[in-house]
Amino acid sequence: MSPAASPVSTEEPIEIRPEMEPYDYAPAPPQEPSPVDGFYMRVFTIEEMGGHSLAMPFHCLRCVPYSVDAGVQTLLLHEGRFFLEHQINEYRALGHFLVRGDRIVFYNDVNCSRTRGTYTWQLEHRELELDVVNDSCPYVDERSNDLTLAPWTKIDACYTGIKHWYPTLVGC
Repeated sequence: MSPAASPVSTEEPIEIRPEMEPYDYAPAPPQEPSPVDGFYMRVFTIEEMGGHSLAMPFHCLRCVPYSVDAGVQTLLLHEGRFFLEHQINEYRALGHFLVRGDRIVFYNDVNCSRTRGTYTWQLEHRELELDVVNDSCPYVDERSNDLTLAPWTKIDACYTGIKHWYPTLVGC
């Protein structure tokens, strides 16, 4: 195995710190594995997002949440908790999720605290595709657009060389 393919090494598997637990606006789901658990990522180019005049990502403290920008985006789904990050503009979201059959419900989202977003999900050939069923997050379809704009590629983050995964390389 080459050094680039070596797993991140620790004596104990890394866990999500208790202070990273999403706030329970509604009761949190039990911390149990789900069929969608994993590390996912996708990359959008500046050209895909509208070119240099429209799509240069920047860190914005007062922008609408879930606005999709060029760059690397990561999604960690782990035992009923989700953590999303747009790495270049430093946008982050977290909350809880439940899976029932082919439906996934996102809730306790810090940006959409009183709403639930229901989606269908399909995971084939390491690609997670989400399709909105109903999401009343108050930012004019921003969350549903972010989650469904393109499939998420499931990766083994423990072997990628990525050292700073939001919130952590859980399980590595």
